[in-house]
Amino acid sequence: MDIPSDWDSPQTTSQVLAGVRNGGTIEITDRGHPIARLVPVSDDRSMLAELVEAGRVVAPTGGGPVPLPPKLGDENVDVAASLAAMRNEERS
Repeated sequence: MDIPSDWDSPQTTSQVLAGVRNGGTIEITDRGHPIARLVPVSDDRSMLAELVEAGRVVAPTGGGPVPLPPKLGDENVDVAASLAAMRNEERS
């Protein structure tokens, strides 16, 4: 969709948003150089469902934050034991 360079009227904004709402992509330029792109928002959950259905990904099973790894060089942490514990937790 072509938009005028003096994009300041509410009517133009409405037309641009309608175009994006209908699946269009708008590239915004500054003196001929692209600086941004308006694209329709996609439902990430539906994308995940499509990928799971196609067998391309496995849906997450756990909830909550991912635990941080031990600090590099911490002498009080047995890294091998921590890694083995994390793997056992994943597999159970």
